[in-house]
Amino acid sequence: MIVATAGHVDHGKTTLVGVLTGVDTDRLKEEKERGMSIDLGFAYADFGHGQRIGFVDVPGHERFLRNMLAGVAAIDFALLVVAADDGPMPQTVEHLAILELLGMQRGAIALTKTDRVSAERVRAAQAEVRSLLAGSGLEAAPIFPMATTSGEGVQALREHLRDSARTLAAKTARGHFRLVVDRSFILPGAGLVVAGPVLAGSVKVGDQLIVSPQGIPVRVRGIHAQNLPADAARAGERCALNIAGSELRHEMVGRGDWLIASALHAPSDRLDVSVKVLSSEARALAHWTPVHLHIGAAVANARVAVLGERAIAPGQSGFAQLVLDAPVAALQGDRFVLRDQSAQRTIGGGEVVDPFGPSRGRAKAARLAQLTAMRIPQPAQALNALLDAQPEGVDLERFALARNLNVDEMDALRTALSIHVVNAPDGRLGFSQARWRSLQAQVLAVLEDWHGRQPESLGPSEAQLEAAVGVPARSPLLSAVLVELVGQHKLRRAGLCVSLAHHVARLSEGDAALLAKVSTLLEASGLRPPIVGELARMLEMEQAVLLAFLERAAALGHLLRVAKNRFFLPATMEALAEAARQLAGESEQGSFDAAHYRDRTGIGRNLTIEVLEFLDRIRVTRFVGGRRRIA
Repeated sequence: MIVATAGHVDHGKTTLVGVLTGVDTDRLKEEKERGMSIDLGFAYADFGHGQRIGFVDVPGHERFLRNMLAGVAAIDFALLVVAADDGPMPQTVEHLAILELLGMQRGAIALTKTDRVSAERVRAAQAEVRSLLAGSGLEAAPIFPMATTSGEGVQALREHLRDSARTLAAKTARGHFRLVVDRSFILPGAGLVVAGPVLAGSVKVGDQLIVSPQGIPVRVRGIHAQNLPADAARAGERCALNIAGSELRHEMVGRGDWLIASALHAPSDRLDVSVKVLSSEARALAHWTPVHLHIGAAVANARVAVLGERAIAPGQSGFAQLVLDAPVAALQGDRFVLRDQSAQRTIGGGEVVDPFGPSRGRAKAARLAQLTAMRIPQPAQALNALLDAQPEGVDLERFALARNLNVDEMDALRTALSIHVVNAPDGRLGFSQARWRSLQAQVLAVLEDWHGRQPESLGPSEAQLEAAVGVPARSPLLSAVLVELVGQHKLRRAGLCVSLAHHVARLSEGDAALLAKVSTLLEASGLRPPIVGELARMLEMEQAVLLAFLERAAALGHLLRVAKNRFFLPATMEALAEAARQLAGESEQGSFDAAHYRDRTGIGRNLTIEVLEFLDRIRVTRFVGGRRRIA
C-alpha cells in the first residue's frame, strides 16, 4: 500500500511519518535549515503480517503545491494531518479538494498536537474536521487524536494502516507496464535511477521500456520494489529502476515523465476529459480558459475547450478537451487537477476519457455520445456502448491502447462481445453484429429497388451504393459487407458495378446488338482498346452517335470510360488492376511506379497514365510520393 500525507504546513506531517517509520523524510539541506518540507519525502515501514507500506510525505506550504500534486498522483491511501490547535486551515481545505478530485476514498485523519490543547479543544477540532469531510470521499474516515511527543495514538494509527493494507485489494498486474516518475537520481556505481509508483503491469530485470513522452528506449538493469531489492515489480508498488540506454542521458529523465512498455508510447496533446469545477470557484470555467494541468507527476500548460455548453458552472461537471502546449503520456481513467493560469488556486479536476481527442468535430452531439460511452469504467460495457454510439466502427487498436489492454485481453473482449472485425487502412475496426446484419439487409434492399427501376443497368457502383445506404465514402465496412455477400453468392460484381446474383441486365434489342459488336472489337484489341474515333471507323458509324451509345453503356455499367476518348471492357480493366496488384506484391515496399507498370502491361506511356489515374479514382490504387500502393 502507498500512503501519502496531506495537510497544512507545520501541522506535523513529517514528524508523524518519522514516528511511524523511523525515517526523517526531510532530506534536503534547505528543509533541515527551515524546518519545513519543500519537496517529496519517502519512507517505508513493515507493520507486521507482511504489510510493507510506502509513505510519500508531501510539503504543506502553498508555494510547493506543485510538488504535493506530484506526490499524490498514484496513491492508495490518504493520511490527512490536522493540528488540534489550528484546526482545518487553507491548505487542509485545498489538499482535501485535490484528494477528492483525484478520486481518493480510502484514508484516515491524524489530529496532531493534542497535548498542546485542552480536551474541549480536541473535541471541537474533531467536529471541525468532521464538518470539513462531509460529502467527500473521506467522509467516513476515522480520526486519530495524536501526540507524537508522548506516542499517544501512534499505535492505533499504525494498526489501522496495517489493517487497511491487509484489506486493500491487490492490484492485478494486467495491461502493459506504467510507472509515474516522481524522482530521478544518479547512484554511484549504478548510474541513473528513476522512482515512482507503478500504475499497471509488471516489469523485470532485462525488460525494454520507453521513457515517455520523449520516446527514449531504455533497459532495466536493477529493481528495488517497496525499498527492497527485487527481480520484478508490479502494479501497486513503489519501485526504483536502474535504467540504461544508448540514447539516454541523465538529464533527459525527471519528475513528470513516464516509464512505460513500448506498446503504450503514444503521447498526445489533446485529451478529452470529464471535468468537475470546485464549488468554491467564484465563476464558471469558461471555454478556452488557460490552466495548469497536473497529471501523473507532470505539469503542463493547457487550454480548456468546453464541449457542449460553453462553460461549466461551479460545483458542476462536463466534458472538455484539454489542448496542451506539449504532449503527455496519458491514458483513459488517469486523474488530473487543474489550477489557474497563475498557479495560485485549484479550479477543478477529473479524469481522462479519451487520451486521443480529435481536433475536428469535438463538440458535435455524436462525439459527446461517444464520450459518454467511453467514460464507462468497465472495458466491456464501454466498448459495447461505443459500438452503438459509433456506427462507422470503433478503432480496436486505439481502444485497447487508451485502456491499456494487451492483445490477449482485447481478443477476449472482442470474442465476448461477438464483435465483427473489419481490416481498414489505418487498423482494425469493430462493429456490432446488429450493425453488420443491418447493413447487409440495406444493401440487398437497395439493389432490389435499383434493379426494379433500372433493369437495363448492371447495378450501382460502390460509390453510388455508399450514398444509397448512407455510409461515408470509401467505407471499409461496406467493402467488407460486399465481400461477404459476394462470397455467399448473394451478389456479384461486374466491373465497377454491384448487382444481385440473379440479376440480368435487359438492354433493348438494338443496344444489345451494338454492345456485342463493340465488345468483340474491344476484346480483340487486348489491353490497348482503340479510341472512340478509331472504333467508329471500324464500325462504320458516326462518331457522335457511337459516343452517345458508349456513354449510355458506361452509365449502365457495361463499359468503363477510362479516359475522355477511350472505353474499356470491365474484364480488361480487371486484368489491368491485377497487374497493379502483382507489381505491388512483388515489391519490398509494396508499391510501384508508372514506368514499371508500363513495362509490365506494354500499353505505352500515355495510356499507362490514363489507366493508373482511373485505378486511383476507382480505389484500386493510391498515389503516394510518386509511387502507387494498393488501396
